[in-house]
Amino acid sequence: MNAPDDVPPTDDPADVPGSPRADESSAESIEPIRLDRDRSRHRRPASITRPTSSTASEPLKSKSKQPASKRSVVDDAPVDTSHAAYIRAKRAQQGPRQTVSYLSERLASAGLRPVSKYGQNFLVDLNLVELIARSAELTKRDLVLEIGTGVGSLTAIMAEQAGAILTVEIDKNLHQLAGEELADYPHVKLIQGDALRNKNSLRSDIMESVRDAKARLPEGGRFMLVANLPYNVATPIISNLLHETPPPDRIVVTIQKELAERMIASPGTKDYGALSVWVQSICHAEIVRVLSPGVFWPRPKVESAIIRLDLDHARREAIPDLVYFHQTVRSLFFHRRKFLRSVVISAFKGRLDKSAVDEVLASLGHGENARAEELDLQQIETLVETLRQAEMAAEG
Repeated sequence: MNAPDDVPPTDDPADVPGSPRADESSAESIEPIRLDRDRSRHRRPASITRPTSSTASEPLKSKSKQPASKRSVVDDAPVDTSHAAYIRAKRAQQGPRQTVSYLSERLASAGLRPVSKYGQNFLVDLNLVELIARSAELTKRDLVLEIGTGVGSLTAIMAEQAGAILTVEIDKNLHQLAGEELADYPHVKLIQGDALRNKNSLRSDIMESVRDAKARLPEGGRFMLVANLPYNVATPIISNLLHETPPPDRIVVTIQKELAERMIASPGTKDYGALSVWVQSICHAEIVRVLSPGVFWPRPKVESAIIRLDLDHARREAIPDLVYFHQTVRSLFFHRRKFLRSVVISAFKGRLDKSAVDEVLASLGHGENARAEELDLQQIETLVETLRQAEMAAEG
């Protein structure tokens, strides 16, 4: 995991032409997208040799010394020499890769340790790493954006399922380390740098790469954000991506539990606010699993959660002005304990006079004691659109 810093990007996301070797063992006939990148720096363990038609994956398969007449049916079965089979065998030889001992030794061997300013808390339960990928329900038609590559454990799992992956890592050292781990996946593009241009927007070159890659996907291909997100960038990453073109069809991320609870909160509860309204107005949201601090290394001080957001395209398109809606919702909850009338008058100062505000609120049946936190999604959506129409009328 990593967090934003004033580190300029050193690698630009590459175009996504071509396609890699076909995965002969996959039930899908669609090939992943090949991503251009310099792989000369990345090392493959010397003990493992990529299978070819001539070697038939011999280094990965023990040779039987028994006479042919005594060999089992399995010995005589055709050898799977596909790229996917090679990757599975490689991972089997490497053994458990997402444990405290593995990660600490892997980082120590490279002279590294977790960097607190980047929010590096590695998920050290492989079952949970696999749960993140499984919850995304990836296919070879899908493009994945991952923010926080780490050592590439989640990336490698997703690479066997997705059509293309763009993964962003701010830490230069982890970026290089992950490059070594992911060198065998030509459809994975590693990007070094901060995913955010500022707190209100993502880097434009990353979204350009997303758009280019998605355009090359087969019909029905989806764009997803799947990641173990750093706590301190989770809100801007998710909020900003929902504004983007294209928006992610699905988001499956590990975030702070408190943030996940805000996203799914109901009206009238302490967690209900602008983020709740923004997410729920355009997405179906659910918490997949709550995670204790003990499943991370180093341990954070708070609980985490895996959350899944499924974009509702029809509801998103039904909002006339998405930016106006989001900004207005944020202003309505800026002083959540104040009465709604006072909040609206303050938010629309210089745009709508008090009499216009009173007329809008009265037409919607909101009394003097109404508060924004008591309004459900439909009421807030109607209020925002009525205010937008009143402002347009006042302008002209």
